[in-house]
Amino acid sequence: MKSYLHRLFFVIPLILGLCSCNKNVSEEQGTRSENQLKINYAKAITLDISGGFPKLQGNPIFFSDENDSYFYIQTSDGIGTFDLQNGGQPISMIKLNEIENFRGGTSTAQNHFLPVSKNEFLYFDRINDEIYEIENSKVTASQKMARIMNSSPKPQSGFLKFASKEENIVTLLNMLEAYARPPYTYQNLENTFGIFKNSLKEFESKMLLPEEYLGKNVNAYDLLISFDYDEKSKEYIINYPILDDLIITKDFETMKRIKATPKEHFVDLANRSGEKMGEWKKEYYSSNSFFAVYYDPFRELYVRHYREALSEVDYESLAANSFKMLDPRNKNYLLFLDKSGNEMHTMDVSDYNHLYIHFGKEGMYILNDTELENEDSLTFSLFTLQKN
Repeated sequence: MKSYLHRLFFVIPLILGLCSCNKNVSEEQGTRSENQLKINYAKAITLDISGGFPKLQGNPIFFSDENDSYFYIQTSDGIGTFDLQNGGQPISMIKLNEIENFRGGTSTAQNHFLPVSKNEFLYFDRINDEIYEIENSKVTASQKMARIMNSSPKPQSGFLKFASKEENIVTLLNMLEAYARPPYTYQNLENTFGIFKNSLKEFESKMLLPEEYLGKNVNAYDLLISFDYDEKSKEYIINYPILDDLIITKDFETMKRIKATPKEHFVDLANRSGEKMGEWKKEYYSSNSFFAVYYDPFRELYVRHYREALSEVDYESLAANSFKMLDPRNKNYLLFLDKSGNEMHTMDVSDYNHLYIHFGKEGMYILNDTELENEDSLTFSLFTLQKN
């Protein structure tokens, strides 16, 4: 069972990421404006990945600071940094065998980097269950997770943004370790977040799965939680895929909810009955879902990514075509809200690779490429965002 769950967790983002239909973007798209937010196409940025970087690996990694925005591509032996604003070739490359004090394997395999500044990373070694803090190509702290985590699920990796680091490292826990097995009706709620404290010497888990899950039939896709972090207010913004609300919290104990949905009871779990990944996938795509959440710190916006149900006919057509779910028939939207929960704008992103979205000082980046036609480049569209 453990081996099956491990394979399942990494197959899900991989299936989502290997998709079809290239997109060319031009200035003719013009201005997309609605209510209190104007979204304008600015330019296209092309990254040169001909130097051995994998394309559409299902693992989008971004970081922004006040000066620039960066996109990272993990390779078999390290990670490369690209300047999103200027495009072109990578501006730096880190290899595991060149990191001082690193004692893990020299292949990234199913391991995962996460940038916490331009040159500082967390590295989750899934093979050896170890976590590293890396700064300027030097390990500054590390810990075997089994020593401090006891029976808690391991940190979630390989899917969206899953951790943050301020004073402590906060990470989502892999709920599939606890729940992706019969009877699939949840009678006990587990904590969903893990906090590594005191330079990786202490650990505690926090924040139960919301009560909306209790007693419901849900599947693996309903447990792909995401979150973002507001550094200014020290608040975490959390997306649970079946909830109408976003959850906002500073300490994972006291929390508030903000309505962020196109309609009440957006997600209906009535069709959840399958016990295999193929059944889960069909149930998920033939229902509505809240896919992810982003926080735009430069304009102080909550951005919730949701998708509408596919018809059974469209699902079967797409599933028969190598599970290519990045298709305009698979309707995906971004719902923009201010910090008071007021809806500002809704943007249809169905034509883009909506797995790769990032907010920097200069605006919103979204990947155009949805297939492997040209494996030597990736092209992002940059949109400016302006509050009225």
